[in-house]
Amino acid sequence: MSGSEVAALGVALSHVATDLQWHAAEVADRAWALGVGHSTAALGDVLGDFEHRRLVLGRALDDLAVAARRAGGLYVEVEAAVGGMVDAGRTT
Repeated sequence: MSGSEVAALGVALSHVATDLQWHAAEVADRAWALGVGHSTAALGDVLGDFEHRRLVLGRALDDLAVAARRAGGLYVEVEAAVGGMVDAGRTT
């Protein structure tokens, strides 16, 4: 995998993180549609747990995305530096 591919993976992960966080917010905004009933509190607990887990996963993926973008950039820099050193030693 090249450095640019690692950086692109970081961008893709940040999109997934954003989607997960958006979905958690949408579920929370639409909970009123379930109506009032005896199971509302229990269902709210279950949905709340799913929302919480989506948010936690979204934050973790966002952190991973930042790290992948940084690692990809550093990988590209190292490839360029090492490639330049190898090319500098060649004789034609």
